[in-house]
Amino acid sequence: MAVDREAAFVVVRAVAAKLGLDHREIELLGPIADNAVFRLPGRTVVRIATSAAGERALREVRTGRWLATQGLPAVQPLESIQQPLSVDGHVVTLWHEIPEASIASTSELAVLLRQLHRLPIPTDFDVPVLNPFVRLNEHLKAAESELSPSDRDFLANRLEELKVDYASVSDGLRVCVIHGDANRKNAIRGSDSRAVLLDLERFSIGPRQWDLVVPAVYQRLGWYSDSEYAAFVEAYGWDVRSWSGFETYTALREFRMTAWLLSRLTREPRLRNEAANRLASLREPDAPRSWTPGT
Repeated sequence: MAVDREAAFVVVRAVAAKLGLDHREIELLGPIADNAVFRLPGRTVVRIATSAAGERALREVRTGRWLATQGLPAVQPLESIQQPLSVDGHVVTLWHEIPEASIASTSELAVLLRQLHRLPIPTDFDVPVLNPFVRLNEHLKAAESELSPSDRDFLANRLEELKVDYASVSDGLRVCVIHGDANRKNAIRGSDSRAVLLDLERFSIGPRQWDLVVPAVYQRLGWYSDSEYAAFVEAYGWDVRSWSGFETYTALREFRMTAWLLSRLTREPRLRNEAANRLASLREPDAPRSWTPGT
């Protein structure tokens, strides 16, 4: 469930007061959707979700601490407070800010993923099996009033096709720990020049191809240049585009990217043109794409 914007600001002000920080210096980081993310004074980042996300939030905190024990650079939860917090019907987690952050290079992302995929599966807390269809029905439901009957039927039918195709190409694949949402904003470099992984919400057990297809999709969309993608492949050591299931995973990733955007239309009507563009692309899978990043 998406977080209500007004409620998120009420919650973050309450968190700032609890920590003894000046609420006037609160800064919203990015659009509000499944989470609302804010920067607080004292290099603290607050993630706010609805009360239904309590189990997920606890798992994120445990994941961050476990990755630290494994030597993998990742965002870290605050140690000085028991987490997650429950504030005004919302679940709150607190994280150390990565100072002077910039987006990591594709080769840095590849190194992080290669290291992650080689880690053992945790035994001291439960890690879910990857569900690549998580929240898709909710996203499409949220967009219903913005979609034509034709678009609603197309998306519902396409989703069922993707479920069958995904099961077919995934059968028998080796699984490992994966990030689950290895997009370009989820690997950043701090002032110490060290790249780290962010947003541990989708950390799970699944095929490494699910992580690796994201940079390949970005290259296909023109969000990564050919040289940037080549640097990723060289640093990771394998090009997922050579895998027989690549087109299925690509189609599912593009579907997820479109559904997430659609779910925001009632709150952000400025996205309607981009949504129409992406829907047209889904209907014409072989046509060139011209999607706008950062939306």
